[in-house]
Amino acid sequence: MTDSDREPSARYRVRVVRDVRIPTDDPAVTLAGDLFLPDGAGPVPALVSVLPYRKDGLGGIGGWASYHWFAERGYASLLVDFRGTGSSDGEPRPPFDPAEADDGVRAVGWAAAQPWCDGTVGMWGVSYGAVMSLRTAARRPPALKAIIPVLGMIDPGYDFVHPHGARGCLGSLGMWGLSTLLSQLLPPLHGHDTVDEQRRWRRRLEHAEPYLLDLHRHGPGDPVWRERAVDPAAVGVPAFCVAGWRDLFCDGSIRAFEQLPGPKKLLAGPWMHTPPHESPFEPVDFHTLALRWWDRWLRGVDAGTGDEPAATVFVQGRPDPAAHDSATGSPVTDGPAGRSAWRAYESWPPPAKELALAGTPGGGLGPATDTGHDPGAPVLGTVRPDPTVGALSGLWGVPTTGFGLPLDQHDDDLRALAFTGEPLTAPVLIAGRPVVTVEVAGAAGDLVVKLTDVDPDGRSTLITAGRAGAPPGPAGDAGPAPAGGPVRVVLVPTAYRLPAGHRLRVVVGGTDFPRHWPGAPTQTRLTRLALAVPVVSETEGTPVTPPVPGPPPAGTASLHLRGTPRWDVTRDLIRDGVTVTVGEDVAAYAPQRQHVLEVCSTIAASAQRDHPAAAQVRATSTATARMSTGETVVVEVGVHVTADSAGATGRVTVDGVETFARRWTA
Repeated sequence: MTDSDREPSARYRVRVVRDVRIPTDDPAVTLAGDLFLPDGAGPVPALVSVLPYRKDGLGGIGGWASYHWFAERGYASLLVDFRGTGSSDGEPRPPFDPAEADDGVRAVGWAAAQPWCDGTVGMWGVSYGAVMSLRTAARRPPALKAIIPVLGMIDPGYDFVHPHGARGCLGSLGMWGLSTLLSQLLPPLHGHDTVDEQRRWRRRLEHAEPYLLDLHRHGPGDPVWRERAVDPAAVGVPAFCVAGWRDLFCDGSIRAFEQLPGPKKLLAGPWMHTPPHESPFEPVDFHTLALRWWDRWLRGVDAGTGDEPAATVFVQGRPDPAAHDSATGSPVTDGPAGRSAWRAYESWPPPAKELALAGTPGGGLGPATDTGHDPGAPVLGTVRPDPTVGALSGLWGVPTTGFGLPLDQHDDDLRALAFTGEPLTAPVLIAGRPVVTVEVAGAAGDLVVKLTDVDPDGRSTLITAGRAGAPPGPAGDAGPAPAGGPVRVVLVPTAYRLPAGHRLRVVVGGTDFPRHWPGAPTQTRLTRLALAVPVVSETEGTPVTPPVPGPPPAGTASLHLRGTPRWDVTRDLIRDGVTVTVGEDVAAYAPQRQHVLEVCSTIAASAQRDHPAAAQVRATSTATARMSTGETVVVEVGVHVTADSAGATGRVTVDGVETFARRWTA
């Protein structure tokens, strides 16, 4: 991938067909889709996306530009609502139910059989859409020839709902529990005055259960999560995986890539839970790269993509202060130490040597000398649980769109057990999964391990993290051992370069708030800590420059009207607590441009150091749909979660008159 990959010009006008009906095995149930056709192109390949977020609402608004873009370049795009959501018929399923693949298989088969399709189909999507692409491909529908899962995952329980085996908090129960309930209660925004759409809306209001209740009911380790996992090894078509190093699904995206058996490529950037072309930092022209993938596998046009290395990754890290541009002599301000921040590797992870370090008394981190088990070893330090630790690591475990990068977590480090190395004498490029192994005296409580980059000024920046527990599937580790035995913690994969003069730090704590719900306040005494870091040579791989998004074409009209995010971290100095608040105030046209949808949301997670049982999540969201026919529909939803309870409320008014109100509890 080079900067010569210019964005292909649009070749076709787009004709949008709203609310096509896709039959299912049940004659009374059809799925609803919006179809974007390249007008006058003749039979073309189809690109299918299947989502629970409503094609007439936030799902359609978010993907509208992409569906148009592909159609303008000769690919029909089909966006489909899940069964029981949006304009589709039937009863909704629980979140991440394996039977969702039925909807994907139906959509793929229906598209392939249409006269506007040449019989070949690709499938793609972001987040839940990525899960659906993998889940559907694992069923191997004959017409499906390639997929692009973007910022996805393969085990919803481990990767999202209860991250790394700890009960979820702000992200899954707060943000997602709130937003999915809002989507459930929103009125129809296409054909809203028709009998069928009103019937579907009324059925959702009266009978659908909020996803939140299912998430809370099935805690960490519940067998239902294994049933809802996706098996990448069953996928038989080529896959182009897109991952974000700061995305909450980073581990799941990389594990999916590693386990896929067929032709595959990986693009991993420094992004949050944001498509590459929409990221406010290091954006990449995802559309152009995706088009090359589709051309190769759906049209048979290689364009040299078959010769490209398997993995293209962004190497994170601050520039080396001593690095200067060889041509101008000016200090380097972008990329790690003057080398291209983007590198292409023939494999992921790339070949690496192990840097072995060990914790020392007094909080040091030095060369490893002995990796054997010593039952009489003295205690290196004690992990004293502090439920407020984690807020300064940023929102890497929360589905935020472009904000929430790690902060200086020095103050969090002081509340945990930290081991800090000496200043590096040469740069260290980490690529892969660092592993921390600890031994404990007595029982072990919850252990969260973070690897940070400490600069000469003492700022501590998160590199990656992990929790004691076995990732599911082939990438799993040994997990916690009985008292006194080794506990092996595999950290989330990363690519990160530390300049000379910086120091590595291992931070061991008892939680990662607000990513995790605070656990039991159990102290853990460490007698040994070993760090194994995969270090890649600076000469390994090839510098590359992926294409960057160009300006929107003249006359392009966006659906978005405004958007203001919120992110606050506040300390309660009296109760020694912390509150992390996120939110947004957005407005956009509905996809057919007839109505305006305004959404204002606030989600707050709070914890106190000495009272972990007092942790809670409170969230509210108000959506105002200003209909072209003059009505104003207001939907108000709320979520309140504690350690042992979850509740939600919903209220709908039409022109100020209450038409629905309900409370749900788990």
